[in-house]
Amino acid sequence: VSMDWVASLPAAPKLSPEEVNKELDALERQSQALAALAARVKPAVVTIYTTKIVRMSEHPEFDPFHFFMPDGPRDPRDTPREFRRPGQGSGAIIRSEGKTGIVLTNSHVASNQDELKVKLSDGREFDAKLRGSDPKTDIAVLEISGSDLPVAALGNSEVVQAGEICLAIGSPFGLEQTVTVGHISAKGRRGFRRDTYENYLQTDAAINPGNSGGPLINLRGEVIGINTMIITPTGMFSGVGLAIPINMAKNVMDELLAKGKVTRAWLGIEFGALHKDVAEALKLDHGVQVSQVAPGGPAEKAGIKQGDILLEFDGAKITDGGKFRDLVAAAKIAATAPVKLLRGKETLTLKVALVEQPEDMTAAMTQGALDRDLGLTVQGLTPELAEQLGHKGERGVLVTEVDPAGPAANAKPAGIEKG
Repeated sequence: VSMDWVASLPAAPKLSPEEVNKELDALERQSQALAALAARVKPAVVTIYTTKIVRMSEHPEFDPFHFFMPDGPRDPRDTPREFRRPGQGSGAIIRSEGKTGIVLTNSHVASNQDELKVKLSDGREFDAKLRGSDPKTDIAVLEISGSDLPVAALGNSEVVQAGEICLAIGSPFGLEQTVTVGHISAKGRRGFRRDTYENYLQTDAAINPGNSGGPLINLRGEVIGINTMIITPTGMFSGVGLAIPINMAKNVMDELLAKGKVTRAWLGIEFGALHKDVAEALKLDHGVQVSQVAPGGPAEKAGIKQGDILLEFDGAKITDGGKFRDLVAAAKIAATAPVKLLRGKETLTLKVALVEQPEDMTAAMTQGALDRDLGLTVQGLTPELAEQLGHKGERGVLVTEVDPAGPAANAKPAGIEKG
């Protein structure tokens, strides 16, 4: 490959020793400014230590005798034992009132743990109480009791722009108070996890296991995001980290503190993006297509059908599926929202009475739904229904109707072969 083009490049400017020193002084001032910024924020950044008590058998090998006679005598070695499984993440104190501090972190760090401890940069440790958790945004709120607690300021993630310098502070691999520097790479990243609400900030500031829940900081020392995950083929940082925007995190936090949970409105549909050919044929530049309607849900009651193309929700154009989900979730429960849709060549506007989003979305979408391939009508197995039927703790669906002409009605029990 010819390298002649190199010769055509302009020569690098030659600086005098005085000019070199001047530029180095400027870089030194920038470096010191970043160090001072980190020092100002680090006291409010905490390491979260978790413990999960796991019960397991000391003798877990398969016992065919016990399998066929579960009430028979047990091997004395087969007694449950408890193991303490440690975990670790990061967080930030974002509120302090009297002797109570509020810590913002990730749901996957703090949820379903038997013990939670918070350690500050000055070495103080506190037992923590989980005030609330929202797995659908991966936000959790902890409460600690202590005096003179440092607090991190919150910024505005809406005004953040790609290219801005940012800092990530946390405890990767247990290395407390680690500071990494990078940039905001992008905004509005979505589509990584199903049935979640995503609007991530992307950053190239190094984030690794243990950084989860720690703050992403702007150059004013304000928290603009909660570091939550990385995109990597190796399990370690590969240049793409994702943080929950602080505006979203704060809204979730306020609701968790007020009610202990997050309530969202529900339309009762599943949908997908418009196929390119469909959009071109109908000359549409926005909208989503309904792929499934929950039986008995708000959409079905309003007359929305599978195959309908939704164009507007409550007066807002539907230009992005993720934003549409966020818009529905943020709507007022029990409110009536107009939905503009296209059905064939007819444009309709239907009014939908929104309800609170059910805890088990999968069960709600299949409630009373007919499986045409099997000829079955099923109902979501709620905890209450499972207990009534003597199957407490079980999950799944309940068969409520069988089509006499369907495959399920004519299925034969599986045979048992002897060996």
